[in-house]
Amino acid sequence: MKQFNRLWVFGILALVFLLGIPASAQEGNIITRSTFGSGPINFNPVTSSSATDQEVMNRLYPNLLGVDPVTALITPGAPGGMAESWDISDDGTVYTFKLREGFSWSDGTPVTAHDFEYTWNAIASGETESPLAFLLNNPVVSFEALDDTTLKVTFTSADCEALNSAALQPVPAHMFESGPFSALNDYNADTPEALAIGPYRLASQITDQQTGLIPTDWDDPDGNAENDGWIMRVYGDQTVEFEAFLAGETTALDFIAPNRRSDVVAAQEAGDLNVFTYSPGDRYDYLAFNLADPDNPQAAYDEDGNLIEQTPNIFFGDVRVRQALNMAVDVDSIIEGAVFGYGSRMSSSYAPGSWPYDPSIPVYEYNQQRALELLAEAGWVDDDNDPSTPLVAQGAMYAPDGTEFAFTLLTNEGNTRRNAIGTITQDELGRIGIKVDFQSIDFNVLLDILDQQTFDAVILGWQNSYPFRADQRQIFGSQGDVIGGSNSGSYINPEVDALLTQASEVPGCDAEARKAIYSQVQQILHDDVPYLWLYSLDGMYAWDNSVTGVEPYPGTLYWNVQNWTRSS
Repeated sequence: MKQFNRLWVFGILALVFLLGIPASAQEGNIITRSTFGSGPINFNPVTSSSATDQEVMNRLYPNLLGVDPVTALITPGAPGGMAESWDISDDGTVYTFKLREGFSWSDGTPVTAHDFEYTWNAIASGETESPLAFLLNNPVVSFEALDDTTLKVTFTSADCEALNSAALQPVPAHMFESGPFSALNDYNADTPEALAIGPYRLASQITDQQTGLIPTDWDDPDGNAENDGWIMRVYGDQTVEFEAFLAGETTALDFIAPNRRSDVVAAQEAGDLNVFTYSPGDRYDYLAFNLADPDNPQAAYDEDGNLIEQTPNIFFGDVRVRQALNMAVDVDSIIEGAVFGYGSRMSSSYAPGSWPYDPSIPVYEYNQQRALELLAEAGWVDDDNDPSTPLVAQGAMYAPDGTEFAFTLLTNEGNTRRNAIGTITQDELGRIGIKVDFQSIDFNVLLDILDQQTFDAVILGWQNSYPFRADQRQIFGSQGDVIGGSNSGSYINPEVDALLTQASEVPGCDAEARKAIYSQVQQILHDDVPYLWLYSLDGMYAWDNSVTGVEPYPGTLYWNVQNWTRSS
């Protein structure tokens, strides 16, 4: 208890120090990164759902599994992971992990296999609002602590993505195990009193302004932080964020907006910045359609596991409409106008550069005349010969006759390229009689709308998991269609479900055999178009030349940020 009190006093002092840093520049040996729009708000490993939350949690808790940054593969004993080794059963369905020792919660309680067991049981209970619920029984069956340092994870079948599915961060079981799992829904992990493991602990949290972490003062098995703190600052939009970086307010950027990349190159040539680039990139933007009725959102399955017949979206429930919209928008112009050519067209669900990508699948060619023909076939017609007014339904599959084709398109505010995508899309569809109400809104509000499945269409992006996860059941599988899940557009196709499962269960996990199956998936998704397929974006990192210890790799800049040091 004395250790906790000492840390608490230190945290208060550090909090004052962190908030005293002037906005005009960084001071001291503190690493400052940034985000824009909305900042991290939830550091609860069971209920958190955003990438910015995860970035903070990666500093506060180890994962069960660590990733070798050089190979980008899950590796025994890799930094950031607690598993030092594991055995696999003969049938490939049971993994037994041996955990590294020496990890403790900030109250001095050792981190054990029971923490991981409790975390999984909370997710599996159905009592918690967890975005990881998609893993239930597909493919994960159970986590079982055999003793303090031995954890057995059982899967429904031999799964080539098993290790990705087992990658959990723990909650402190000793705080909750006497009560219901639902107590985790209200666990406030974004205060300095919340327990952490290391290399940092929370010092301050001011919503949508900044999050400050300070080094822990107990021995961390991966080494203690060599800097004096880590801050995530929140800016209103990407432009302000970038200007703050150039002004020296932040240490590094792991994403450079395409319209500012020439400025970064110029700063590198002047000796002010270090830059790391890679292509193809590891993230892509998309426009997703909600295929179900946003006024009646439902999960794909009922409590008995039976598929629910959902009410289709009056606009996007018809595949012909979705195909027409893929033809009606000039994606090549979006690549030039929104990302200044730093992107590659996508034809389906895998980005160029990822190993499952099939280059033989064609992109949708820009052809507004053909789009109008398809829309007419689908029962959406120009009834007044005036292209400035919306098309109306006449014999449409799901919309009552006379319904105007007018929908709301959402994206997160402050994202310059997605705003450009929305503006171009609004203009393109307006030319053929589709009225688009394009809105940029707060990111956390948008996430809530997505979770509740109450939207028409949305522009957002996916970043490849690290390490890369080929299995897309979370995004396009029916199991991901739950309130709060990642298949928020309710795309349901039993053939895709079966193929994605088959690809994850290939005997011996032969890469070529898996790739052939993923090629079939890509063709189906190309034809079904649950998304308006856009582009993948080239990668670029930049950091201040006063920083040492940076070792960037594609997909990961901050993997060793606790080892970065900065000279004033």
